Amino acid sequence: MARLPRIVVPNQPLHIMHRGNNRQDVFESEEDLTRIKEDIEHSLLKSGCSLHAYVIMTNHLHLLVTPKDKEQLTVFMQSMANRYVRYFNAKNKRTGTIWEGRFKSCLVDSEHYLFALYKYIEMNPVRAGMVMEPADYKWSSYAHNALGKADRLITEHQLYKALGDDSEKRYKNYQKIFDKLDIAKEESLITEATLRGEVYGTNGFHQKISELISRSTKLAAHGGDRKSLAYKDQAGP
Repeated sequence: MARLPRIVVPNQPLHIMHRGNNRQDVFESEEDLTRIKEDIEHSLLKSGCSLHAYVIMTNHLHLLVTPKDKEQLTVFMQSMANRYVRYFNAKNKRTGTIWEGRFKSCLVDSEHYLFALYKYIEMNPVRAGMVMEPADYKWSSYAHNALGKADRLITEHQLYKALGDDSEKRYKNYQKIFDKLDIAKEESLITEATLRGEVYGTNGFHQKISELISRSTKLAAHGGDRKSLAYKDQAGP
């Protein structure tokens, strides 16, 4: 599938999906799942990125990340991916990459779609038939965002913080939003936007970002304009 050059805007969240080469399992045990969480934590601290929601599946992971700039995002993803490859290869006595090329991402209109992305990410194990309820899956941010359990990986987004004056109010209100929010029509759109590298948001948000980066935020039939000069330091491979 064709993709736009990666769109990164300072302090605007991105939905990221990274999966194993040929969709092979790369998280095969609790030891592996614990290790990738350690690598995520290390890389967040190293880069200064903020993580708001995540899920770790057997052959891929989803992250909702806010970077300050493109370079910060690159540091985070390279650090996390490379650290885990070294661990996985040493453990399994193998060499080479385990990831399927570059990671996929879409810039998210947080004002209108932030919580849709939270639910899209945290419902992955339910959609995959691994559990009946998101609370039954321990390798996601749901326990923090909806149940109030501490998670060192999470930096709460400002819109999440606005759900209440204290932690209990926030997670209870989040749970209400999560339960009521119907994203059935959004799921395929989010997936497509992520795979194509498009912006996910309202028409107004598309227009705003397009003006900011001086190029299209949607993939045209010919594959999109890859020659933008303005804002080039924030839109990269």
